[in-house]
Amino acid sequence: MWYGTDAPPPGGPEALSVAPMLDCTDRHFRYLARLLSKRTVLYGEMLWDSEVAKCAAQGPDAIEELLGYSASEHPVVAQLGGSTPELMERGAERLAHYGYDSVNLNAGCPAKSGPCFGAELMKQPRVIGELCAAIGRGAQAPATLKCRIGVDDFDSAADLDAVLGAAIGAGVDHVVIHARKAILGLDPAKNRSIPPLRYDVVHGLVDAYPQLRITLNGGVKTLKDARVEIDIWGVHGVMIGRQAYAEPWMLADADRVMFGQPNRSISREEVISAYAVYADEAVEAASASRRSTTFRTTLRPLHGFFTSSRCSKAWRNGMLEEQGKARRREDCLLPSEVIEAVVSSLRSTAAGLEELERRPYDADGDGGSRLCL
Repeated sequence: MWYGTDAPPPGGPEALSVAPMLDCTDRHFRYLARLLSKRTVLYGEMLWDSEVAKCAAQGPDAIEELLGYSASEHPVVAQLGGSTPELMERGAERLAHYGYDSVNLNAGCPAKSGPCFGAELMKQPRVIGELCAAIGRGAQAPATLKCRIGVDDFDSAADLDAVLGAAIGAGVDHVVIHARKAILGLDPAKNRSIPPLRYDVVHGLVDAYPQLRITLNGGVKTLKDARVEIDIWGVHGVMIGRQAYAEPWMLADADRVMFGQPNRSISREEVISAYAVYADEAVEAASASRRSTTFRTTLRPLHGFFTSSRCSKAWRNGMLEEQGKARRREDCLLPSEVIEAVVSSLRSTAAGLEELERRPYDADGDGGSRLCL
């Protein structure tokens, strides 16, 4: 089939996105992801509307630490959480000033983090409409919405229609829908597995709401399955979360499979080397009080870089071992020193060398033996 060795048809601009995930999709992970894929839409960690306002009041250094990102990360989306229209509008205005490509409202997180937050908002469609309108005013562009197919007992077709109707009335034209209901009080991890997936509900929305671009989220773990959702079921895009963070190398084939465009001409080792330069610069630019934290957070996205390869265990254990050595030293190492030590160990084995030299398929189906031009 085409997603094996043939060139797939072109995909739309939102064919693939990486979900917003706390402590995962920070600017360091997004930089790594962009080295792998030019076109995948990258969502940042959710930002509280009140947090954006607080950092803005503290001054340019505080707001830069919260909102700053590398220019190469585009297309990049910011997600706001909260329930106060005034704060949402001001937060969206600030995010637009920073150049984020769009601003998304979190109406799908099942965590109990306040009286009205995340999936709890789905019980109040009117509030969702007010918040989306506030984001639109602040960003001077339509808000986007991320929600579930329902929450608790508010899980009928009429309940979901009320949410989508309120969003459309506020100018929303793109909705990301997690194909599970949310069960408030159940921890977030179990909310990703216990409520059953209902792809049929999301599929039905494509025809029911032709004015919306529908992105499906939840349970999709491969690019092959993501493309099936687009080509067979007609969704406009697929959002992948934990799997993309646990196995970032999967994104190296995303431009070909999801967007019908050539992949980046870059090997695993070349990605690692480019990221090491970025990580060193990030650590060197950090204040003295933040340097050890930045050292740790720049290395974190690399831990799963060889997942599903023969070198997965050796790479992950090597990273943990070298970081442990670094913590025991009085002077602060640069990330590149840790990375190079582990890469050198992999180079000493035939399997490691093969994996380091691996390239993604190009648009002609070449498995990586030549450059993708």
